[in-house]
Amino acid sequence: MLTVIVPHFRSAAYLPAAVRSVLTQSFRDLRLIVVDDCSPEDDWLGALAPFRGDPRLTVLRTSRNVGHLRIKNAVLPRVTSPYIGFQDADDESEPDRFLVQVAMLERGRADLVGCGYTQIDEEGREQGIRRFPRHGNLWVRMGRSTVVHHPTTVVRRSVFDRLGGFDGTAVFGADTDFQLRLARLYRIRSTRRLLYRYRVWPQGLTSASETGFGSPARREYTARMLAMEERRKRARSRSELLDLLVAPANDVAFDLEAV
Repeated sequence: MLTVIVPHFRSAAYLPAAVRSVLTQSFRDLRLIVVDDCSPEDDWLGALAPFRGDPRLTVLRTSRNVGHLRIKNAVLPRVTSPYIGFQDADDESEPDRFLVQVAMLERGRADLVGCGYTQIDEEGREQGIRRFPRHGNLWVRMGRSTVVHHPTTVVRRSVFDRLGGFDGTAVFGADTDFQLRLARLYRIRSTRRLLYRYRVWPQGLTSASETGFGSPARREYTARMLAMEERRKRARSRSELLDLLVAPANDVAFDLEAV
């Protein structure tokens, strides 16, 4: 029913908790794909050792460092389940997360389902909570660009068939671009329940000085993303809009190797 994709890079300290939180879900009909983004150290292999006996776990490694978005694009063609879930390697899912989200998708009133999260620090101490609007499409129409936290989402496989995954030219930020494209054709919903533990630490992608919120690189990508959104608003026909909704393919060649 569900495939969960967890890319990671140098996340050995947090990877065991992340993997355990997926494999011990109350929703059991799932497969977990962990992909190492060519980490320079191999300590993550030891971190995964306790889970090697679980047949639901698949472990892959990239032939070069490419970023989590390109990894997801490369893994998507391997997925045959009707639903695809995401999680970051330094975060954790609460035990009923996927049970709740898949149930919402099964009721047929959503194509992407997110959830609220508890923010934690490096040591796992709770720092606060955040919830998102139940009906994300309405907030997108009101001008909000981020209406759900990407790692908390579960998405219908058919959505990727039409939209082509994530922007394969980006290293970060394209999860928001994906939501904006998705909102034009599909329904975004969120449960107010706190079903995810989101870790904020200095080496995190959204915290590091080179890639974090407010960094020049992220501002540059955001400007390009919003410019493309303006092009979609000016589309003169449905066929023109559909073409603009398809994400650019990966611009870096790499292999996924079984580990």
